[in-house]
Parts: sequence; structure tokens; C-alpha cells
Amino acid sequence: MVAAALVAPTAPAQAHARTGGSTPGPITSLERPGPVGRGVHSTTQANPDGKIADGSVRRRDARSASTLPEVGAVCPSGQVVKKTYLTAGFEDGEVPNPDYSVGWTVGAPSAGAAPEGALVARSASAVDTATDNVINPIFASVDPGASLYVSVTYRGTFAPGEVGLYVNDGSGALAPSTQWRTTRVNATAGASFGTVEVFVDLVTAAKGTVSQVEIDDVRAWSCAAIPATGIRGDWTGDTLVDLFGITAAGELWLYPGRGTGGVGAGVLIGGGWSTYSWVGSPGDVTGDRRSDLVGRGTDGRMYLYAGAGGGAFSARKEVGSGWSAMTAFATPTDMNLDGSPELLARRSDSTLHLYSFSSTGALRYLKQVGSGWNGMSWIIGMGDLNSDRRGDTVGVNRDNACLYAYVTTSALTLGSATKVGCGWSGMTFLASPGDLNGDKLGDLVARAADGGLWFYPGKAGGGVRAGVKVGSGWTGMAVIL
Repeated sequence: MVAAALVAPTAPAQAHARTGGSTPGPITSLERPGPVGRGVHSTTQANPDGKIADGSVRRRDARSASTLPEVGAVCPSGQVVKKTYLTAGFEDGEVPNPDYSVGWTVGAPSAGAAPEGALVARSASAVDTATDNVINPIFASVDPGASLYVSVTYRGTFAPGEVGLYVNDGSGALAPSTQWRTTRVNATAGASFGTVEVFVDLVTAAKGTVSQVEIDDVRAWSCAAIPATGIRGDWTGDTLVDLFGITAAGELWLYPGRGTGGVGAGVLIGGGWSTYSWVGSPGDVTGDRRSDLVGRGTDGRMYLYAGAGGGAFSARKEVGSGWSAMTAFATPTDMNLDGSPELLARRSDSTLHLYSFSSTGALRYLKQVGSGWNGMSWIIGMGDLNSDRRGDTVGVNRDNACLYAYVTTSALTLGSATKVGCGWSGMTFLASPGDLNGDKLGDLVARAADGGLWFYPGKAGGGVRAGVKVGSGWTGMAVIL
């Protein structure tokens, strides 16, 4: 594709930035033993049943040897939530697992709104005696060996060490906070039990202590590596082709595909992309079945950003220099069937040249494949147009605004031009991110002068079917890919 003129840096409608959750609260070592619970963990006392029959919490023989490691993100970088095992939001108005809970009630928050829904679980210290209250919000089966995580959102007035969090054989003291705060912990060390059991307690050592705590939205989940699907343009690992947009200010936005040609709300990935005069996606350069990005800097150097899944990338790597003389690029995917994508580049003398990527991102010159290409206002790699597995190319003629298809031959040349449609002069940006609707044909997206985004399903042989408007407000994007 050819880079469009830069425009105002406003993000398309429905866009929103990626943000984190509540600030994690520091978790410290807890000196008291955890509740016995159902007796499925290795530090349980000989009697395996920890039911609270007489109002007294049955505790283990010794405190946990390990403090739960706290984490800031829902999943580590390069991973996504694989399975949510259980969520306790208390919206049914009942204390969960009442045989293993005592001294807790469920109701409206003491002040303000609940973090999730309308109800919370709460506990307060007794006035005339020491307090030992415990709630068991989560007990669920988990996949043995899963990367297990647990979070709890809480607030209260209590002294350090009075409120404890227990997950299987790990424990930790929640830091006092009068504001709602979410603490996430890595409980993978205890996932081998095949269950996850979560307790929160309020313990005061002396009567007369005035302490209280509220909790909400207790969750247990596992994470796994973002799937590598091998599909060009699938940046999220869900097998659907997505869109990227880059504003004139250099912000990179990801728009998850819906499998129909439309996209969901945008997520801000990062900034700093205004230093590139061209950005494109050739597909999987590194051989890990993830789509990658390449960009030409204003200094003529070419850089590779290896995809890491979820719209994330590894640190950029310089893969070439001296590309300033090129006036247009296209990324048709694999043209010579060697398993690596190719790059088409137009020089200022109107000749079109073919380069091949290696698995390291280095570009190797192959041959000249055409001349007279200065007459094209757009050159676009469309992927395979005729089911021969070779990447093909389309171009929009500058004079008549017609779209022409060029099918790659076995001799690694571009076949004769076939006119497949006209009327493209009203479009201010064209790109082919991949197969947006899952019919195994490359598709086109085009931005109209009014900022409308149009989806044109690919047609065998290089044409496109009638366009469907799938968005508005895209004038703020300098690049769409």
C-alpha cells in the first residue's frame, strides 16, 4: 500500500485506550495458619474436614510456608485468560460455602457503589471478644498444572495483618486500604491439587478492636499463551483478521475483527509510530505463526516488529537500510512458495522489484517484476486470488481510478493486468489486511473522504464484491493496515 497524507490525530469512533484494573495492594507474609477447609491441600491436618460446626474456625497445624506472589496484570505478557474457573460477586445475597464461613454477611456496601454489581460481602470485629471470622468465596475444580491466578477487590479499616488471603497452600496479609483496591496473586504453585480454594479472614487479637472489611468480585482464572494461528492479520489469536490504524500523532490502535468484515472498538497499543514513512504487514516473517509488522523509518532504514500476540510486539530489529528511494510498497504474502513472505517495492524510475524475507527479517533481492508502475496511485498485496497459494497484487490506476488484478505466475512474474472494477477515486486510503470474512480470499478496506470505512469482500481472480460500510470517523488515521 502507499502511505496517505497525514491528517488530524483523532481516533475513530468507539475507540478507547487499553487500561489496567485497580491499583494492586501490596501483600505481605501472614503469620497465622490458614483455615482447614475441605482438606484437599498438603498442609491440612489429619482430620480432613474443616467445616465450621460450632462457630469456631478450624485452622491448620502451621502457617503457610509461602507468601502468595502478587502480580500487576491479569495475565503475563504474551498470555491471555484461558479459563475463568469461578467468580464470587455475592449478587444472590447469600454467603457462599456457608459450612466453611463464619462472621460474614452479604449486603449493600457501607458507602458508595460496589465495584461489581450491587452487593458485597463484609465482616466486622466483635466489640467484647477477639475476632476470628472467615469466608470461603471460591471452591472450584481447576486444570492440574494450570497457570492459576486469583484476585480479590477489598476495602476496610483494619490493622496490618488482620485481613488475610489464602489460596490453597499459599497465604498473604492484605494491606489496609479505605479505598476499593484489587490484589491479584499467582497461585500456580497450588494448582497441582486440581482445585482452587480461596479464604479471606478478619482476625483481631484483642477485644475492643474496631475493624471491618468488605470484599467483592473474587475471581479465579488461568492464563495461557496467546494462540498462534498462522493467519495473516490475526493479531489477537482468535483466528479472525483484525485492523490496525496509526494516527498522525503516531498512536497504534488495534481493532479486533468480527469475522464479517466489521471490527470492534479500538484498543490503544502504543505510540511512537509517526517516525515511519511506511508500515505494512507481510504476514509471518519469523516462522512462529504470528503476523509481524515492518516499517520504513524516515532515515530509510527498515525495521521488523515480530508479533507476540494480543497486539504486542517484540523489540524492533533493523533489517535493512537504503530504502528511501522507494515510492511504494506492497505485501502480497508468499509469492514463490518458499514459506516466507515477499515484499514488492516501486522505485522512483517506475520499476517494480521483488524482495524476499528471511526468518530473521533480512530482505534478499530477487528480481525486477515490472515497469511503468508510477501510473498506479495504490499498489496492494491481496494474498492468493486464484487458489494457487501464491500471493497476488492489485493496483488502482491513477488516470481512470480502476482496479486491476495481477496474478503471480510460476515464473515469479506478475501476469497481465485484469480490470476488475472502477470508481475508486473517492477513496483516500486502501489496504488489504487479509481475509476479513473467512472465505479464504483476501479482502479490501477503503476509507472514503467523509471518514467512512468500507469493506469489499474479495472475489476469485482479483475482483471485489459490493462494498459495505462498516465504520465511520476514520479520517484521523494516517495509515490503515
